[in-house]
Amino acid sequence: MSSSDLKGKVVLIDFWTYSCVNCRRTLPYLKKWWQKYKDKNFLIVGIHSPEFDFEKNSYNVGKAAEELGVAWPVVLDNDYKNWNNFANHYWPAKYLSDQNGNIVYEHFGEGAYEHTEQVIQDLLKNKGEVMMPELESEHQHGKVCFRPTPEIYCGFQRGYLDNSGGYRYFEEYNYKAPEKLKTDSIALSGKFSVQEEYVESAEKGARLLLNFRATEVNLVMSLVGLGEKSAAVEIFLNGFPLRREIFGKDVKNNEISVVEPTMYNLIKSHEPVGGTLSIAAKHGNFRAYAFTFSGCNI
Repeated sequence: MSSSDLKGKVVLIDFWTYSCVNCRRTLPYLKKWWQKYKDKNFLIVGIHSPEFDFEKNSYNVGKAAEELGVAWPVVLDNDYKNWNNFANHYWPAKYLSDQNGNIVYEHFGEGAYEHTEQVIQDLLKNKGEVMMPELESEHQHGKVCFRPTPEIYCGFQRGYLDNSGGYRYFEEYNYKAPEKLKTDSIALSGKFSVQEEYVESAEKGARLLLNFRATEVNLVMSLVGLGEKSAAVEIFLNGFPLRREIFGKDVKNNEISVVEPTMYNLIKSHEPVGGTLSIAAKHGNFRAYAFTFSGCNI
């Protein structure tokens, strides 16, 4: 893609990274806009700026983009050149430019979909595109939300560990879980090693513990080492296997098979769920990077 491909078009620049749950939640709207306006001098360009090292791998990005249905061009921004040129600080972030290449609108995070689409239409009408599809309302009847547990990072660079003594940097250590976890925190039980971005289980039965409240829980995980093809983790809530009705989409028989570095959906519920979640190594070992949550009932 060159600058000539952008000339005379309304361009939506989307900064994203494939394991980011907030980025994924915007994709259904991007897909609709792509289908509705791609033949009306409109272009989406995804700028994939990685949050974790494994997201710098072009194969991982390409596979994720295909699985997520990303049909527009995606630029790999592993050195954050585009990120820095835009002085961007967020995943996701959207910038709209007019036909002359001027940035005329920006939005950070989720939401404002109806307003963003209205701006797209207004810019296209200025170019002479008169017949516009009907705007789609983002209002969802019956949707009730509360403030869930905020995002929690597992590695020591941005995380906090509720074990006595905290993290033991760059070494394998046998952690003892606290008697009671602090609200919205994590702890380790059993042998783990920790790095800047992740914690890594080092024995069967090693457990990553989470105190939370949400309707949805996601965890970014990957395998340990290149020789492993998969690892299995078991999920427990307050000491018991998950109820089937709150299984996340990646949970089968109360287990998750970790086969690639990505975000895994652990819990999906129509009602608030809370307490202590335990992710235990059953077969092989896993790396855990970050938990994300939702507080909406649908």
